[in-house]
Amino acid sequence: MVIPLFPLETVLFPYTAIPLHVFEPRYRELVLYCLENDSPFGVVLIRSGREVGDAEPEIYEVGTLARIGRLKRLSDGRFQLLAMGEERFRIQNLIRGEAPYLKAEVTVWRDYPAQNQENLTALTESLRSLFLEFLRGVLEPMGVQVNDLRLPDDPVSLSFVLAGTLQGSLEFRQYLLELQDTGERLRLIYELIQSAAMGGELRQFDPSHWQEYVSRN
Repeated sequence: MVIPLFPLETVLFPYTAIPLHVFEPRYRELVLYCLENDSPFGVVLIRSGREVGDAEPEIYEVGTLARIGRLKRLSDGRFQLLAMGEERFRIQNLIRGEAPYLKAEVTVWRDYPAQNQENLTALTESLRSLFLEFLRGVLEPMGVQVNDLRLPDDPVSLSFVLAGTLQGSLEFRQYLLELQDTGERLRLIYELIQSAAMGGELRQFDPSHWQEYVSRN
């Protein structure tokens, strides 16, 4: 599959949304292409370079397909839109020069099948409960009720929805996006929420030692 790419200084997860203000001419053309061809575009995190004005920023290989949801076209040609994250992809080949924006040949990037479905289901339920309890502790003192909040039952969907709420570094969020082990992603999110609930601090993220990323001091 060949898709246009929209490099950003953020990580978009499946099942989450991102608002975009599109003003550069090349990305206006990208939006028009997607509308005319009913095509998704790829949101990829910039590894080095700038989001605005950089013709060829260095990007990560794994990103998320995004489809245009709400759209408002302004009188000067700019767009305000809400992009909805779908499934992940991995770039196989970058295509330059065919359009003002980057394009890429991509393949779908999915989690591996769970080795122990029973353990994964138990972890999913524990994380759902922990997250709701954490939200209640944060929001209910402010008068916001969370009793009606509905979270996904599916482990993969839940992991991405909750990952989208975390405020970790971009490198850490990209690591969560690239993981193909649902259980590891759920466990890492569980540890982070648990640490936040206990007033812990987050250390500099190291993918090879992610357990040490959580500090309860």
